[in-house]
Amino acid sequence: MSTPVEILSRLLWIRDAAVLPDRVVADQLGLEPNTLAALIQAHPERFPESMVFHLTAAERQKIPDAPVMAFTEAGAALLTGLVPGKETPLLALLPAFADARRILTAQAELSARITALEEKMDLVQKALRADEAESVPDRPIGFVADDLPRGLKAKQRQAKKG
Repeated sequence: MSTPVEILSRLLWIRDAAVLPDRVVADQLGLEPNTLAALIQAHPERFPESMVFHLTAAERQKIPDAPVMAFTEAGAALLTGLVPGKETPLLALLPAFADARRILTAQAELSARITALEEKMDLVQKALRADEAESVPDRPIGFVADDLPRGLKAKQRQAKKG
């Protein structure tokens, strides 16, 4: 029986859902993947395509050790009544799915926060660029001797004396 951390590391993201490959579920139950597949085929009404599905050839090419079937959280939970004496290993799968859901939610929240921060940064950058474009000085700042008339101080001294 695998630990929840091991199970979590073996979860795959397929069709926008966290799924476990058929081999992982079979290993958890101590069954062969063929036996598990036969069990699923014997009860098709119990396992809708949204909960246990066969992978397409394109999906299998992207996954190393390509599984044939994938089990969602609900699909794994539906096995509890079909495999007598294996409820404990099956129930160990469910916390891994819950952890995956929590991670996905945290990633979505983080992504939303980053997007909001990026939008704010864009606004700040636009405002700074606008300020730079508008605040071009007409003349240089500071003391410039060329602007003053020549001999102004000398004329002021003479006016005070005289």
